[in-house]
Amino acid sequence: MTKTIAILGTLDTKAEELGYLRDIIQEKGLTPLIIDAGILGDVPFPPDITREEVANAAGTTLNEIRSLHDEGKAIAFMAEGASRIMRTLSLQGHLHGIISIGGSMGTSLGLTTMRELPIGLPKLMVSTIAFTPLVTGDKVAKDQVMMQVPVDLWGLNSINKQSLQSAAHAIIGMAQAYQTLIPEKPMVGVTTRGIMKYLTWMKPMLEERGYEVVVSHAIGTVGGGTFEHLIHQGFFSAVFDLCVGEVIEELNGGALRAGPERLEAAGMMGIPQIVAPGCMELWHWPGTVDAVPEGRKIHVHNPLVLGVKATHEEMIAAAEVMAEKLNRAKGPVIVLFPLHGFDEHDKPGNVFYDPEGHTIFLNVLRKNLHPSIKIVELDMHINDQAFAEAVVSVFDEMMKAHTPSLSLH
Repeated sequence: MTKTIAILGTLDTKAEELGYLRDIIQEKGLTPLIIDAGILGDVPFPPDITREEVANAAGTTLNEIRSLHDEGKAIAFMAEGASRIMRTLSLQGHLHGIISIGGSMGTSLGLTTMRELPIGLPKLMVSTIAFTPLVTGDKVAKDQVMMQVPVDLWGLNSINKQSLQSAAHAIIGMAQAYQTLIPEKPMVGVTTRGIMKYLTWMKPMLEERGYEVVVSHAIGTVGGGTFEHLIHQGFFSAVFDLCVGEVIEELNGGALRAGPERLEAAGMMGIPQIVAPGCMELWHWPGTVDAVPEGRKIHVHNPLVLGVKATHEEMIAAAEVMAEKLNRAKGPVIVLFPLHGFDEHDKPGNVFYDPEGHTIFLNVLRKNLHPSIKIVELDMHINDQAFAEAVVSVFDEMMKAHTPSLSLH
C-alpha cells in the first residue's frame, strides 16, 4: 500500500512552499494530501481537502468563520476541523504521516492538529518560531518533531528550499517506517526519575511475568503528561505510578509541571494502578538559584534542575489532591507508602529527609482516601530493593483479582 502524507497549511499564504513539498513527496512514490486551512485569500491550485471541508468538519462554514472578523477564533475553528479530518483518516488507516509549515498562525494550526493525533504517527512541524518562547511544551504533541527554518517562509529561495527538502525527506522516511503499533505482550507503564532506584529490580521481575515495561521519566509535560496520554490511548494494561511528584509541582508552579490532569487517566480508564508518593517532598524552582525565597532548603541537582524542599503545608495540599484524584478512580487502586523516604534526596542523612513530613503526608492520605483504597505501609525507603519486591508482590495479588483487565491494546 502506498503511504499517504498529509501536508497541512494555508494555500493563500504558503502555496509555493506547500506545492514544493507535494512535488518532492510525489516524486518519491508516496501520496501527498494537501489540506488547505486558509481563510481569506485566493487558492492558487486545488487542494485535496478544501478549506470549506475543513470548516464544515469544525461544525461551521467558511463564511461564518470569515464573519467572525477575529483571526484567533478563525484559526482555532480551522484547526479543530483539520484535527477531526486527520483523526478520521488515521483511525481508518489512511494516514502515515503529517507535515505542516508556517509562521505563528501556521504553527498554531499545525501543532493544534498534531496534538490530537495518535502517539507514533509521524508528525513534523516546519516553523519560523520553532525554538522561541512562543512554542512551549504544552503546545507540542508528545512525539512531535520540530524543525526551525533559518529564514522566513515567504516564497521560495535557495535557503528555505534546502530546509523544505530536508523536511520532506524526513517525513518521507518516517512515513515509510511507520506501522500501527501492535504490542506483542501486555504493556505496563512505570513512572520514575533519576533519583529513584526501584526499576533496577522491578523491570526484570515484570518481564519474567510476561509484561513489556514502558518507563516514563516524570519530569513534566513530556514526562507525566505523556504518561497520561499513553494511558488514554489504551496502551497499558496496568500502571505503576510510583513517582507522582508532578502533582506537587503543579500546585506550586514548579518547573516540572505536567498539567492539572496528572494522576487521573488510569482512574478514568479503570485500569489497575499501584501508586506511591515518589518525589512528593520537593518541587523544582522555575527560576535561578538567587531568586529562591530566603529560608527555603534547596538542592542543585545540575545546572538545569533546582530542587526546593516542600513545606509541610505544601505536602498536606499535595496529599489532599492525590487522595481526591485517586478517589475518582473507576478501577482498582492500591497505595504503597514507604515510611523512610520518597526518593534519594529524602533518604536518612540526605538533604530533604523529613520523617515528620512523611507522617503528616500519611495521615492526610488516611483521612482523605476512600475506605475502598488500601494503603500498604512499608517499613523501608522507596529506593530499597525490598520496595521493588513489594510492588511486584502487590501487583501479583491485584492481578489475581482483576485478570479480566489484562489485554493487549
